[in-house]
This record gives sequence, structure tokens and C-alpha cells, in this order.
Amino acid sequence: MDAADGALGARDPLRRLVILLAASNGGEPIMGRARLQKMVFMLTRGKGWKGGACGYAAGGHGPHSDIVEEVVGRLVDEGVLLIDGEDICVTQLGSIIAVEIAGKEDRRTLARIDEYKDVFNDLTADELLAYVYSAYPDMATRSKTYDRTMSNMEQHTLSMLRKGKIALGRAAELLDRPVEDVWKMAGRMRVEAPG
Repeated sequence: MDAADGALGARDPLRRLVILLAASNGGEPIMGRARLQKMVFMLTRGKGWKGGACGYAAGGHGPHSDIVEEVVGRLVDEGVLLIDGEDICVTQLGSIIAVEIAGKEDRRTLARIDEYKDVFNDLTADELLAYVYSAYPDMATRSKTYDRTMSNMEQHTLSMLRKGKIALGRAAELLDRPVEDVWKMAGRMRVEAPG
């Protein structure tokens, strides 16, 4: 039994995911608990993370899971994660455990985790909510910010496109518009649209 599978209980798929997220992209801090919640939510939806449901429900700011909050709290208590202001950071112990966990994961999974952190850690809070609300409307039913966020959906989507965080096709999906229309909108805003 190694450190990753030992006392810290990293056999649990959700714990493994949170540790890998915190350690991904060179240990770049996750910009707040709400952002971590959204990253875990999106990684566990669709193709899904091997571990099943994480207890997500529509909350005041989109998808929220008390289970994820508990996991983060336990990892902080165990010295694997550190909360520094709003940022969630991996500790030295957490980095060691992450290396062991990463050695047992396939490259595609690790690349996907890196990609999600890279994309969603760099968005503004409104851009992140616009993405989540648009992609997962069922998670916006109790949102306190839905109307304000969605009233600026075009602006947020084009900003994500300009940053290169989403592709033109994804922008069209989020806006529910034909790609050609989004391309024209992007051109008006001098956005260089990635493939």
C-alpha cells in the first residue's frame, strides 16, 4: 500500500479527482471553491468520472455538491490541500500523492483534467456561470444570478472565444446560433476564433 492508497483514502474516485485537479498544470491554484465545484461537476458529467454521482444539485450559483465540499474539507484537514484566501492549493504532501495517483491514470484522463483547469480557471466568474448555465440549464433552476448572467451571454461567449478558451462550434452551441452567425459576430468584435 502506497501513500496515495493509504491513510488518506485516495482510492475514492472523487478524492482522487480533487487531488489531481489541485495538482494539475504545475500545481496552479484553483481560483476558489465555486470554481472547483464547477470543474468537478463538468468533469463528472457526460462521459463522467469513474466513481458515479457526486451529489450535485442546482444551487444559488449553479451546480453545487455538499459531498465535494466535505472532500475538500477532509483533504485540507489531512494536509493534502491548503486554502489560501480564495485559492485552493496542493501541499507538498498533496503533490507527492498526486504523482502516485497520476501514475495510475490514463493520459487522456490527465490531459482532460489539465484542459478543464486551464480553461475554467482563466474565466471570469460571469463567464464560467454563463458557460455552465448554458451547457447545463437544469443546474440553473435555483440560480440567483441566472437572469443577469444570461442577459450578457453573447458578451461572455465572445469573450471566451477571444481568449481561445472555447472553439467557434462550442460558442455557437452556447449561443444556440449557427456557426456562420457567431463567426460574423466574432468578426465584428475582432475576435480571432480558434478552430
